[in-house]
Amino acid sequence: MKRITTLLLSLAALSATAQVSIKPVEQEIAKVKRVGYTTSTTVDSKIVEAAWKKKLAEYGRVVSERSGVYKVEYARLPFYDKNVLLVSQLSTKRNNTDLFVSVDMGNYEFASSTNVYGRELEKILRDFHEEIDYQSQVADSDKTLKDASDKHKDLVRKSERNVRNLSDNRNEKVRLLKKLQENEKELGTLQADSVQLKTDLETAIKTVDDQKKTNEAVKARKPKQ
Repeated sequence: MKRITTLLLSLAALSATAQVSIKPVEQEIAKVKRVGYTTSTTVDSKIVEAAWKKKLAEYGRVVSERSGVYKVEYARLPFYDKNVLLVSQLSTKRNNTDLFVSVDMGNYEFASSTNVYGRELEKILRDFHEEIDYQSQVADSDKTLKDASDKHKDLVRKSERNVRNLSDNRNEKVRLLKKLQENEKELGTLQADSVQLKTDLETAIKTVDDQKKTNEAVKARKPKQ
């Protein structure tokens, strides 16, 4: 499964790289016109910026300036045996990030479409596209995995809570059934007591009535004087 995922990511990266547009342009950076190349990407700007700084660091010390400008003043590029001035600029609008790169080789010569160095610079940019596309896919895959993992954890918590609630409910049912049985037993006792009390009450009333009659008879036998 892991091999299939890696293969799919690689194929997706190659497909994205094949559609990359890299154009030779002349652009003004810090009021200086420079010849170079421009390209753009929809990859998250944070990924692009971090990856580009890392890429530049391969060629020398990176200097950051305003307006997204990054320079390497004594850059050592793989296709040239002397130090060069590498000037680049990143600019993001909405979901699109533009990257301009200029390699100043001195004596008013730049890596451009008119020399072999331009093709080498294009290759660097194509490789960079492939790298950020791969990083973007990995980031998306990691996020999808995290979302799925978070959902799984949430379902596990809900399932455990449901099990506890079921157990509590069963225990409450047992308690209530026991209480109901005790209540029915008590009800039977109360009903029996009620019948007995009614009988005892009737007997008591009759006893009182009989005693009244006896009492009256006793008083009626009072001797005459």
